[in-house]
Order: sequence, then structure tokens, then C-alpha cells
Amino acid sequence: MRDEKGAVNRRKFVKIAAFAPAAFKLTSSPALSQDTAPIAGQSGSQWNSSGWLFDRFELTLDRVLHGDSPAYTEEFVLADVRPSAERRFTEYSGDVSGRYIGALATAARVYGTDVPDLDALVAKVIVLQKPDGYFGSTFHYEKPTDADMALLWGNGRLLVGLLEYYELRKSAPVLASCRRIGDFLVRVAPMMLSTEIREAFGAQHFASSYICWTQQIEGLANLYRVTNDIPYRRLAEDIARVIERRAGDHVHGYLTSLRGVMGLYEATGDAQWLRQCEAAWEDITSSQDLLMTGGVPEGWSPNNHRTEGCGEADWVRLNLALWRATTEQKYLAMAERAIFNELAFNQYETGDFGHRLYTETGLPAAGAVRAWWCCTLHGLRCFPDIQESVFHTKDGALHYDLPLDGRIKVPALSVFAESSFAHDGSIRIMIEEAGNTASLLRMRKPPWAKQIEVSVNGSPVELHETNGYVSLERRWSAGDAVKLKYGMERLTTRVADDRVAFSHGPWLLGAAAADNPAYFNELTPQNKLLSESLSDVRTVRRPAQPFSVPIAATTFRYAQAEYPDQPAKVELRAIAEQTGEPTTSWELRFLTSWT
Repeated sequence: MRDEKGAVNRRKFVKIAAFAPAAFKLTSSPALSQDTAPIAGQSGSQWNSSGWLFDRFELTLDRVLHGDSPAYTEEFVLADVRPSAERRFTEYSGDVSGRYIGALATAARVYGTDVPDLDALVAKVIVLQKPDGYFGSTFHYEKPTDADMALLWGNGRLLVGLLEYYELRKSAPVLASCRRIGDFLVRVAPMMLSTEIREAFGAQHFASSYICWTQQIEGLANLYRVTNDIPYRRLAEDIARVIERRAGDHVHGYLTSLRGVMGLYEATGDAQWLRQCEAAWEDITSSQDLLMTGGVPEGWSPNNHRTEGCGEADWVRLNLALWRATTEQKYLAMAERAIFNELAFNQYETGDFGHRLYTETGLPAAGAVRAWWCCTLHGLRCFPDIQESVFHTKDGALHYDLPLDGRIKVPALSVFAESSFAHDGSIRIMIEEAGNTASLLRMRKPPWAKQIEVSVNGSPVELHETNGYVSLERRWSAGDAVKLKYGMERLTTRVADDRVAFSHGPWLLGAAAADNPAYFNELTPQNKLLSESLSDVRTVRRPAQPFSVPIAATTFRYAQAEYPDQPAKVELRAIAEQTGEPTTSWELRFLTSWT
């Protein structure tokens, strides 16, 4: 399945993966064989051979399975549940191992990827569980410390990961292990819910703050959904009531807690939990902590000086969960903005995710960190949620929601979307299988699109927009092709009293030091763009790279702050292109001569 360079052979991948039951299987471990169904007939989206979303997923998947610096070997992953001190952060007992298991299990379920060693790894994890139900070093029941909060955090991530594995493979030993973690959490709940503990582990503890407890709600909600055991539900509800956004606290922990509240809503149908998340969303989006990239910082203000891939993935997933629950367009639009900009920008050329510093005018290269211990794995886990949100069905209609590559099979239709969106603004939706009756296809018109031109088998069709969608109903035939052409233009947005930002369609634009070296010097933020752009095409030649967005490139003249009488040219391009090249500095907020 992989060529000599270790990359997925897409031609073989598609031939095997597309709707083929039992095409990809995990190697079964005897320790997990009880009540274990074979992995066949995977449900969920499939995809075409290439595309913006699949290529990004594949990049990170390949990094996790075959990359180095560091390599996710078995010993490396198991280090935090033993624990052993061979790497950083093993005190977060179950953090790396839980994320690794959950991300790969979900990828296997949604994408059909081949992870032959996952069963054996899970078997080795669960035998390391302590008699009290937790994993890692000794937990101090009398007076918890930061190390105990770290242990709680890791056990929470491991509970989620094991339950995601259980969703893939119904293993009785794995579910029993999950119950033991849940019972441990129920045991310590009176202490952990106390005002004393809440106040003792404030935001100053950051990654070992009280969010290490509140994030347990995700695993508990999932455990209740699987078992229907009331103690898990009651504890999840008790935790939901004490979740709060505290100044300076850890964003990833808070957003993970909110995603747990959404999981509680999905498991119970109790609308109060949905309302809690909607109110939290309004609070975040109306604050200074919503970044212009569509993402969020690593810490809430005033600790909002850098970003974190985990928080970005959480923010995307929370918005998609709110979208699924409400179908309110504002949540999908926010997810889309974060996916095309912050999440894409955060993904390194290696496939890792991590940190970038965030200044008043841009994102410098200095301070960029590949956070292999959390962000790379959490970023990988985000892709299946995006994939499953490209299409959805409602009231008998098939909806195409995000301008990305994707595939879905429903009773009446089997379709896939392939994208040349970054090059010419178009998407092609292909009908692979069709029923004998008419079916309705609804295609979202995003707020950044002036219009959508639609053609069927090369012939234009006139469609009217209703509630943010254009609709096409007909009796489809296999081989029919629907082409969407999004009308986009460059937009200018004031982002400060004296500065503006530029976007093209869903893409935020920036000036990169890699191809504008003269623009970047000591007084870079004081450079001033002059009049309107010179062109809307690329002016800088660079090697072809897989994540380029040529449709968004534009060139301006500018006055160099250090010698303004010698104007020069600067190219602005989609910051999402950062993934395809070595880390470089970017400017996002610009002074101009016309504002």
C-alpha cells in the first residue's frame, strides 16, 4: 500500500477503500477477541484519490505511523501508562497513549485506514491498569498535587481513546477497563468537585489546573452513552455545572470540557447542555480571544500570546458539533473559517501540529513548536470530524456543506466531491450510484461567495438560493456530474484603528518572509501598502507544493518603512500554504495608504 518513500499509493488506496467491505482490517489480538466483530462494511464517508482535506489527513497520518523526531514506537506510546521517564510528559498518564489510540481507531472507522498493530497496543495498555482503576503513578487521595491533576488529565484522554477504540471494535476487555476508569472517577468525585479543589488549582496551574478534572466529562458522557449506567451520567452532569472560562486558563482543557458537554447533550437529549455550549460559544466569539485566523489562543486573555494545535482542533470540533445539533449556519461558518485558516496554518510540512507565537501584526517563525506530545495526535483526530461534515442528510435531501473533497453513500445516492477549489474556485460532485426516483441535492452558498454557478453534465442550470442553499432535484444517473463554481473576490476588513486584513473567499491572506525577504526587517509592521493591488496572480516563482492556493494570490506595492521613497512589491497569499513549506514568518495586519 505504500511506495518506496512511505507515502500512500492513492490509486491503490481508492481502488480498495471506496465502499469495499472488509477492505482494511486490524490484526486481531487474542486478548481483545472476546465479543469482537470483524471490521467490515465500514460506515461513514469515503473519498476520492486526492483532495485538500484527504491530502492533509494523509500527511499527518503518515507522520504518526511512519515519521520520526520522535517516532511513535510502542515503547514510546506506552511510556505514560507504565510510567517510565524516557520522554517528556509521562506524568500525564495516558495522554499520548489515549490520543494515539483514539485518533487511529477513529481514522480506521471513518477512513478505513490500516493500523495493524493497534489491537496489540491496546491489549498492552489495559493490562497496566492499577487495581484502583487508574493508570500511571500513585494517585494521592488525601491531598492531590499538580502531579495528580496531570494523572487525571491523562486518564481522561485515555478513557476517551479507549472508548473510540471500542466504537471501532466491540471488545469486552476494553469496555471493562473503561468502566474501571469511570468507577475511579466516581470515587474521587466528591473531593474533586469540592470548592477547595476548584480554588486550589486555578488558572496559574495552567495545564495542571482544574480543567484536568472538568475534561473528564467527555469520557464520562461517552461511557454513559455506551453503558447507560446512571452514575456516569450524574457525574458528567455535576462536572458540567462547574465548568467555567477563567482568565489565563488553558483553552484546550476548557474546549475539551465543552465538547464533553455536547457529548452529554447528544447522549441524553437534555437541552440545557446544548444551551450551555451555545452561551459559551457566544462568550468566546464576542471576546478578544477569537483570533482573526478563526482560531483561538493556547491560553485565555491575558495569556493569549501563542496558539496551540489542540485548541484549534477542539474549536473546529466544537463548532461542528454545534452545527450538527442546531444546523445554525454561524457554527458551520466558524468551523469553515478555522479549518481553512488556523488549522491549516498550524499544520507543519512534517504533518505535525503545534504552537505559533501570535503578535499584534502577525505570526513570527521564532517560537514555532511541533507539539508531538499532544497537538499532532489531536490534529489527526480532528480530520474524521471534518470529513463527516462535508455532506449531511436531512428531510430526505443530501446537503453539500463544506467546499472540500468527500464521499458519502445514502440509500438513494452514492456521490463524491472532488476539488480544484484552490486553483479555479470549483468543485465537481460526481454521482456514482443512483436510485430509481428523484433525489434532492442541496449545495450551501457560503457567506464569502458572491454567487454559485451550477452546471449539470456541462449544461448551466439556474437555481435560486433558499436559506443559504441552492437546490437541485432530479432523477440522477450514475456518471452525472454537478459542477459548482464559487464567485469570490478579495475582501478588505478593518482589524484595528489603523490596520486591515485581506481575504479571498475562505482564505486569510498574509505576506510570508519566505518569498518577501525585503519586506521583513526591523520595522516590518510599519511598512505601508500603496493604493490598490497590482494584480491578482502569483508574482513569486516557487516549487510546486501540494497546498498552494494560486487563486488567492495578489500583489501590492508598498512603501518600506525604513526607506519609503523606494517603493517595492509584496505578494500576499493564503496562510494555509504554510503547510507546504518550511516554517516562515507571516504578517497579517497591514497599514495602507487608503484607510
